[in-house]
Amino acid sequence: MEKLKRIFKNDVINNDIRYRKFDLSFCIKFFILFVVVSVFFDNPANSINFNIFPLSEAIRFNLRPPVIMLGGIILGPIWGALIGGAVDIISFRLWHFDLNYLFILTLVSMLRGFLAGYIYNYKYKKFSMKAIITSIGITHVLVSLILIPVILYYTYGVPLINNIQVRLLIQIIAIPVYSLAFYYILKGLKKSKELKNMHNKLQIMLKYDDLTGLANRRYFMSYFEEKLSEAKEKQKNLSLLMLDLDKFKNINDTFGHQRGDHTLKEVSSILTENVRKEDLAARLGGDEFLVLLPNTDQDNAEKIAKRIKEDISSLDIFNNNYYTTVSIGAATLNKNDDIESLLKRADDALYKAKEQGRNRVEWMKKDKISQTLKFS
Repeated sequence: MEKLKRIFKNDVINNDIRYRKFDLSFCIKFFILFVVVSVFFDNPANSINFNIFPLSEAIRFNLRPPVIMLGGIILGPIWGALIGGAVDIISFRLWHFDLNYLFILTLVSMLRGFLAGYIYNYKYKKFSMKAIITSIGITHVLVSLILIPVILYYTYGVPLINNIQVRLLIQIIAIPVYSLAFYYILKGLKKSKELKNMHNKLQIMLKYDDLTGLANRRYFMSYFEEKLSEAKEKQKNLSLLMLDLDKFKNINDTFGHQRGDHTLKEVSSILTENVRKEDLAARLGGDEFLVLLPNTDQDNAEKIAKRIKEDISSLDIFNNNYYTTVSIGAATLNKNDDIESLLKRADDALYKAKEQGRNRVEWMKKDKISQTLKFS
């Protein structure tokens, strides 16, 4: 039951080639691509026919099966089965309508896509030639060498042994060729995933602080500029908090920098928990932090500042009754503010909070302190 749930959720074990999120839209596009290509190759005019002595009939080398199997490997067994079924039905209507339609052959085509997808994605943990050969080999032998000859024998009286003999020669040629082709195709997908992951990591490095996971200064300033322009244009509120841990140097000197880093991570978690989706918390550097609060007036910003201060003050950093405190300087956007003036007022308020004894919040309005709040 657990395996069935994983299959229907497309929760594969072998995730090496999945270079992006396989959402419904993406899978449908690939589904259409695989079906179109498979139907094209199923056209008798696009099949390869050649004679092998001493066999009396020509061997038909059809490229439809590998495309179906590749679809199952890339998209997963359920999509592989859908590709196989669609290809069989469409191909019959287009190219083989003069024959009797056999539903069992549609099921066999579905089995081809499903089995290849299942073996590759759920029996192997990573991309490898062994995974590819096993997925293709077992699927192709079971379907093309065993099931189809038996069906053709009982339905049309096609000689079983001779049919198997012909198909065995095809497998000897086909499986190595398919495996090599699949290897380079899947290797390309794996490389694409690696490049995409590297790109994502670089994007994260450009935007976020390595230690805390909060926004870095560059990303914060870019977001700050965007939200400040929006606030002025639409006449919205905007508040800014500037935080500095009290006597943080003592933690580094007394307990070491590893404990200091641990403290910064804990404080960062508190900031993340106390901000909304549109807010942005950033590490300015050292033990200094910024929190931008779009669409937030002074009253609501005060509540957020109070929560942050109380949560940090109650944080027992090392589980030995050693607590740290934080000083917060804050400012709310005025009509004539720009980034520099708003930052300056928040910085001045923070400086005042430090002067007044730390562990407090100071609000700066225009060029002077307008209100002092102390939460005990």
